[in-house]
Amino acid sequence: MKHLFQPLLTLGVAAALPALALAGDKDTCPAGAAKTDACCAAEKAATCPASGATTQLTPSADGLIHAQFKVEGMTCAACETKVTKALNTLEGVKEASACADSKLAKVSYNPQKTKDRDLAAAIRKAGFKVQTETVALKVDGMTCAACSDKVGKKLAALKGVSEQKVCHEAKQAVVTFDPEKVSTKDILAAIDATGFKVVQ
Repeated sequence: MKHLFQPLLTLGVAAALPALALAGDKDTCPAGAAKTDACCAAEKAATCPASGATTQLTPSADGLIHAQFKVEGMTCAACETKVTKALNTLEGVKEASACADSKLAKVSYNPQKTKDRDLAAAIRKAGFKVQTETVALKVDGMTCAACSDKVGKKLAALKGVSEQKVCHEAKQAVVTFDPEKVSTKDILAAIDATGFKVVQ
């Protein structure tokens, strides 16, 4: 009986070793690791039924900040025109559009010439209410899940940030926040403080 248990015990230890190895590797980024939808799905804006087009917020590749504002109160084409005109009058705004169906205003702007609060103020002045702003940022230097977790925790700690999605494989951080409480500049500084760099 003693001889029978010895091979079983050896087999049990051998089976447990891979499981222990996997448990210890949870914070590393193995080569060829499978991508997960939860981590790397790009942040998508709502579809605008009026045009039938689905737009996607992507990180800046031209030095501009590409943002979208969730706007309360837009109900028609006239509202869209009003919001678009209000945003386009600001210095530094390269392009602006609005959709009453999705309740979104999309803006590409130069952060050196205008600020989040200026954009939100322009929308309010047009007679609408800004609920949130969302920006997608390209973050250089993240190589594993521990990296994205570090950036995510730093962003989540900022007052005014309501949602953040950080993915080391996509090298991207998508942040939703209240522009009255925190700015894109604050978000960039928070990422920089983690040791990673936003590419603009």
